[in-house]
Amino acid sequence: MAPLEHADHRGQARPMPGAAGQPWADPAPVRDHVHRLLQAATFQAIGDAARVGQMTVWEIAHGTRPAITTRTARALLAVQPADINPPRAPANGPMWRLRSLIAMGHATGRITTALAAPAHVIEPLIRGDRATITTTLAGDIGRLFEAWWDKQPPQHTPAEKAAASKARHRAAVHGWPCPAALDEDELDQPGYQPTARWRHARGTGIAGHDPLGNNRPRRPRHDRPPADRASEPEPGAETPKAEAG
Repeated sequence: MAPLEHADHRGQARPMPGAAGQPWADPAPVRDHVHRLLQAATFQAIGDAARVGQMTVWEIAHGTRPAITTRTARALLAVQPADINPPRAPANGPMWRLRSLIAMGHATGRITTALAAPAHVIEPLIRGDRATITTTLAGDIGRLFEAWWDKQPPQHTPAEKAAASKARHRAAVHGWPCPAALDEDELDQPGYQPTARWRHARGTGIAGHDPLGNNRPRRPRHDRPPADRASEPEPGAETPKAEAG
């Protein structure tokens, strides 16, 4: 059997380590390929395209597996960005919603936790580096905005106060307005730009930690590893049995 090859970011094919006649493959080149796919896709979308579990993709991307099967390696390396087509939505409206929440003092880490979406998806969106996002994420950002638009983050501890202050400073530097200054009738129109600039807002109360319920046990969302999905076993691990029913 010829060594498995894959294309690196320069389009050059190189051998897949450990693939020639071996049941297990080095996950490092697969992990690099998955990281490139994650620039425009979710763990779920990549798993669906490769026909492997979302948990498998997550573990490979986060380096928690010492080896993976050659079948899984081949399946993931065969996936290209054009193969992943989840429904997309314009990013401009969600971008301004998140920016306005930052203007209220909600730090990026708090936002990513509430959305159960990784920083490598949310931070480029906030910066304006994403033209589109998945419709699922756009919907969740809309729901988070409705929950937090008139609320400040908790500021009981020094760390919470520092995070809120840093978020407001970021919004002030970039001129991102608070939610009340956004025009909801125009917010989702292409190219929308708010006319207002940042001003301090006290809000009407304290925002809840998990308004979407994304961080309750056994409820996977976006790019969190689903706890209730069976994943591909590591070498020597016992294959989990399917639940009855």
